[in-house]
Amino acid sequence: MTYAVVECGMKLDGRTLDHATLEQIRLMAMKRVREGEDPATVIASYGFCRTTIYKWMKLAGGRGRGLNALRSTRGTGRPRSLTPAQERQVFRWVNGRDPPVRS
Repeated sequence: MTYAVVECGMKLDGRTLDHATLEQIRLMAMKRVREGEDPATVIASYGFCRTTIYKWMKLAGGRGRGLNALRSTRGTGRPRSLTPAQERQVFRWVNGRDPPVRS
């Protein structure tokens, strides 16, 4: 199967896309690469940076997970250190106050 490269003159910024869309792009790109297409051509057709696909290929080629490594996951992040009541109190302290002006 061959795919046509579409030039639209616009660069795609992956940060503006939702996680489900990015996951589908990763999976479709890897499918095309596994079918024998050149990785640089595949990623250019999606408008991403050329080096991006090589990171995806490394993840998908890893032991154990395969294409599941390209699936979206929920970011964990640092847990909150304040309770909701404490957050409301800090908000009341700060909200609507002008910072002091130093002379």
